[in-house]
Amino acid sequence: MKKMKALTNRTIVVRCFSAVLLGGACLLPGLAVSTVFAAPDKTAVKSGAISSIKGTCDFKGRESTWTAKLTAKADGSYDAVYVSSWSGAPLNYVGTLKTDMKTEIGGAGKASGGRANGAFEFSGKYGTNGIAQCTYKEVGGRRSGTMTAEMPK
Repeated sequence: MKKMKALTNRTIVVRCFSAVLLGGACLLPGLAVSTVFAAPDKTAVKSGAISSIKGTCDFKGRESTWTAKLTAKADGSYDAVYVSSWSGAPLNYVGTLKTDMKTEIGGAGKASGGRANGAFEFSGKYGTNGIAQCTYKEVGGRRSGTMTAEMPK
């Protein structure tokens, strides 16, 4: 009898577990188990789902555009290959980018080609319009400026 009861209990547990996984409910004497699935947030971009980002930058009163090709990393950040220009000459940097796709963004880069030199880091917060207002600064130097970053779609 004890063996039969153990098998019956296992069967109930397996059936209940299956019902819960499928979004159903499982009722046992004195116990009710259920799952609730929230609707996905369609406005937020999933981390790892983006492959590029773009924005503008202002340095010494001159505005330019910038882009970055992104490769997702296991820790939720991205390897980034940044491209911008200064007086028509390309500026290439490699580095990282980290964002929660909702409120904050930040990153860093080191010169990798073109007229680029030195290294930079930036950070900012996304506004309700989906554009982050950021500040950037040269690492180990005095140069700094402002930039924007559009929320990836």
